[in-house]
Amino acid sequence: MRIGIRELIFFLLLLAMPVAAYLFVFEPRNQQIEEAMQEIHQKEEKLVQLEAATRNIADLGKEIDQLTEAISMFEEKLPAEREVDVILMQVWEMAAKQSLISKSIRTDKPVDSGQYAALPIPMTIVGDFDGFYQFLLELEKLPRITRIPRLKLKKNKKSNQGQMVADFVLNIFFEEFK
Repeated sequence: MRIGIRELIFFLLLLAMPVAAYLFVFEPRNQQIEEAMQEIHQKEEKLVQLEAATRNIADLGKEIDQLTEAISMFEEKLPAEREVDVILMQVWEMAAKQSLISKSIRTDKPVDSGQYAALPIPMTIVGDFDGFYQFLLELEKLPRITRIPRLKLKKNKKSNQGQMVADFVLNIFFEEFK
């Protein structure tokens, strides 16, 4: 049998077919399979994390209901924007009830914090420390959410009877209507 140029070309074509099939069919498909396996692995990891997070919560609906109740309780403690002056009057009366002299009460611009806003009220009160302490206790019992982020107490040098001066900022949180 004689091997000529035709047979050699045919033989090379026969060898080129599997090589071409590997390069153009099998290799791209293997890459797609590898990418799909990586994606599956990532999703399985997320499922494991989700399962771990939900394992601690026996009844997700019950947990959501409890959190909704807590949110509504806090929202009830937030006055409307128009009720802030009523709370300010209550604070003023509480100070007067404890024989404290309000030297300065002014309101600053409300600070927006998303759905709710805080009205900072810088105050200066002069009086007896015990009265101021009672004032703070009554302030804590208010049915509204308030916060004192800054408080500075000092002895009143103008008085000999143990008087003090309190400079503080009272934040009153309220619900903004947009």
